Amino acid sequence: MMQICPFCSKEYDAGEPPFLLPVCPDCAEKYDEEVIKKTEIVKIAEESKENKWHDMGITPRHYQCDFNNFIAHDKEEQLALESCKRMSMSRKGIVAIIGNNGTGKSHLMSATVKEIGKGHIFKMIEFGMFIRRAFAQGERTSEEAQLEKLINYSFLGIDEIEKSKFTSNEMNWLSYVIDERNENFRATMISGNCHPKRIHADGTQCDKCFESFISPDILDRISQYGVICYFSGKSNRAELRGK
Repeated sequence: MMQICPFCSKEYDAGEPPFLLPVCPDCAEKYDEEVIKKTEIVKIAEESKENKWHDMGITPRHYQCDFNNFIAHDKEEQLALESCKRMSMSRKGIVAIIGNNGTGKSHLMSATVKEIGKGHIFKMIEFGMFIRRAFAQGERTSEEAQLEKLINYSFLGIDEIEKSKFTSNEMNWLSYVIDERNENFRATMISGNCHPKRIHADGTQCDKCFESFISPDILDRISQYGVICYFSGKSNRAELRGK
């Protein structure tokens, strides 16, 4: 089968389908170089994107997470998905997602910061460590400067809220940062492996309740300007590992 070479515009015998030669023999080496170059460009772009995600606190497990591949199993998960989508567009508000391990909380947090394009996700223990850098010997920063960085992130995610030392300093820092971010119309997400007090029929509060990890003033901010979504389903991780 005769074809026109895309490089030199000469007619050449490309062979027979399905094994057609893409270019003429004289341009084969140039064609291979172009293929390698394009492959390298794609590879560099992917590495650059993954480096950016890493710098935003997204773990490799969640690099592929976005809104399109999040599967909502019930109304609560659908509410969380829609709330995160609205937050990514408005760049403000507070969304708290709590529930069992492996139910998609970190998926939505990662998808949200990726959609916004800048910001950072901290585990709660990292949140405290980030501020305490100001007290480390030799560090050229201050407590105020570290708090300002947290306040000024376009998006701030705080994961594993239940894994904290719960010192008065940490609670005061968290309350101050969330309050200031709310006042400055910045997007904030909180997630944790816990449940809401409302699941207890007798109204009691146990040590696994979200309300046990968050101060009343933070709860008040969320109730006024945000939403709390409870993922009560089973972990999806075992199912994913089985595929």
